[in-house]
Amino acid sequence: MLDLFSAYSPLIWLALLATGSLIGLLAGLLGVGGGVVAVPVLIEIFEAMEVDRPTALILAVGTAQANIVVASISAATAHWRAGTIDAALVRTWLPALLAGTVAGLWLGSHASAAVLTGTFAAVALALAVQLGASDRLVLGPTPPRGPLGQVPPTIVGVLASAVGVGGGTLSTPVLTLFSFPLKRAIGAGALFNLVIAVPATVFFLIHDIGRPGRTSDAIGDVALICVAALSLPALFVAPIAVRWAMRAPVLMLRRLFAFCLVVVAVRLLLRA
Repeated sequence: MLDLFSAYSPLIWLALLATGSLIGLLAGLLGVGGGVVAVPVLIEIFEAMEVDRPTALILAVGTAQANIVVASISAATAHWRAGTIDAALVRTWLPALLAGTVAGLWLGSHASAAVLTGTFAAVALALAVQLGASDRLVLGPTPPRGPLGQVPPTIVGVLASAVGVGGGTLSTPVLTLFSFPLKRAIGAGALFNLVIAVPATVFFLIHDIGRPGRTSDAIGDVALICVAALSLPALFVAPIAVRWAMRAPVLMLRRLFAFCLVVVAVRLLLRA
């Protein structure tokens, strides 16, 4: 066991703990999954440990998804206690979100990475513009119901799982398109991160299992030591960030979320 821990240098441990703190902040404050932060950091770490780049990329995505599970439990629990998770919305969105997640995992392993990331980046930038425009750009006064109401969560599940980001990154701005209160959308996004990350983590745990070239602590495409180092600070920071989100002005949260979407889009385009 000590050999597994010693495989990571003190500098890598410091980078992982700092990244985990930022993930907890984003999860609690904006309901955003930590993949957008964790993946580029993990790629650099794995390459420094002499993992080849294609393997480092998929190992980073799988590890980030496992971290989102842990961080989202803390953030979603804090939002639930704060009363910002709409149970009716969750019941309505959950089946389509899960179906979209399964489809997105399949699509992500077969479709062109450039097409997927380009599509996600375009959607993210459009939603950033909508958030920045405040309430001037909306599609309706309430989220659609019936069969039409299953379209937004399906798209969110497909895109988020295909490119390896948290569901809240897209679900929150999509909900604001239908005049859904931002703080309740952020709370729901924290839970949707968990909904998408659980099946994604299971996929990456069994994907490429036993294949050589990964770190010594990896099961499939999930590096367990990295998950622990990222998750520990996130567990403590996320509930504090939720309390900040409850007190923060809505306009400030909208602008922060719009900025976060732009960063996500740019990072995905650079990765592609």
